[in-house]
Amino acid sequence: MKIVFALLIIVFLTFSGYHLTFRSFKLPLFAREFYLTGTEFLFLGLLLGAQFLNLLNTETLRGLEPIGALLLGWIGLLFGFQFEIAKLQRFPLDFFKAAILESLLTFVLVFFSVYYTLPLFFEIPEVKHIVLSLTLSAAAACTAQTGLALLAPDFIDQHRKTTGLLRYVSSIDGLSALLIFGMVFFFRKSSITGFSWVGDLALGTVFILIISAGLVFLYIVFMSSHRDESELALLVIAMAVLTSGVASILHFSPLVANFFVGFCLVNLCRQKERLFKILVGVEKPVYLLLLVFIGAYWKLDSMWLVVLAAAYCFCRFVGKFLGGVIVTRLSPEMNDYPPHLGFGLLDQGGLSLAILFDFQQGISCDVSTSVISLALLAIIYNEFLSPYLLVRLLKEDK
Repeated sequence: MKIVFALLIIVFLTFSGYHLTFRSFKLPLFAREFYLTGTEFLFLGLLLGAQFLNLLNTETLRGLEPIGALLLGWIGLLFGFQFEIAKLQRFPLDFFKAAILESLLTFVLVFFSVYYTLPLFFEIPEVKHIVLSLTLSAAAACTAQTGLALLAPDFIDQHRKTTGLLRYVSSIDGLSALLIFGMVFFFRKSSITGFSWVGDLALGTVFILIISAGLVFLYIVFMSSHRDESELALLVIAMAVLTSGVASILHFSPLVANFFVGFCLVNLCRQKERLFKILVGVEKPVYLLLLVFIGAYWKLDSMWLVVLAAAYCFCRFVGKFLGGVIVTRLSPEMNDYPPHLGFGLLDQGGLSLAILFDFQQGISCDVSTSVISLALLAIIYNEFLSPYLLVRLLKEDK
């Protein structure tokens, strides 16, 4: 009964708050970013969690895991729909190289920083140690367009070239992070000291791809004939539920599985525009629900988390900054962009939160709550830091 009551409460609060957030008010720039991104719902989740009202305690959150898997599936589908090959080919290949290179450089730098720092504060088995490092570095590699959305249109028009590249990179650079994160589900129980995890990775990848391809074929068959909006909406919901359910049963990531399905549908299905319209229609409520759920796992029980979050944020900043410097040297055409391009890539956004929540639901361990907590603090740090550095980047852009 408590599970049903908790679900009704968070859905009511989320859809009520949805009509108040994402709206423009006369606030300072950092406060607009904090408010318009819905970050206050993280604190709502914290309030409803075990540390305060105890409405979303461990037992209740476990009972709500199917809802969490559905949220992750919906986000995965949306992210997959961004990779329509026909549209991506309209952009220069250097843009795609820049997005992947910047993401991978940030991933590698944060991975080794986290890998050598975590054992100083937590006792973690080797496999979980690597899994935690992969998760935090994958979340760090992601970028959002939030800062650009908050700037005045006239200001953006004056720097159309640079903002165009920033938009493209922030839309694409989560690809490598998401694919790497998906690998941790295969070797989380393997011995990384030998070659067994390589076999698990290969077999697991083939197995998941075969199942996902079968689901994609099934969905395309259902969508082969024209359907009205209500039928199509019901089909999209069933598609997200089925794919997320199958992934959860197989102890795989609903986020990654649905990303693959979304990628295939946007490139193979004739009704992709109608599907995307349905998916994006509830994007914001889904995002706010995600914030509440992951906020319920948030624990602020040590000052060390504040310090570690700052260190994690700094490592990510260095990775984004160096990535910006390197990608502007890829080719003569990229030299026209400012070298400190990384100043505009600090927002982490919803995909990084989805990665953290997916980890918490699927591969949690004794210290995962503390690690997730420091990552959430780092995301908030970035939301305060990002607006000022983005404005500085565009003001110095020639």
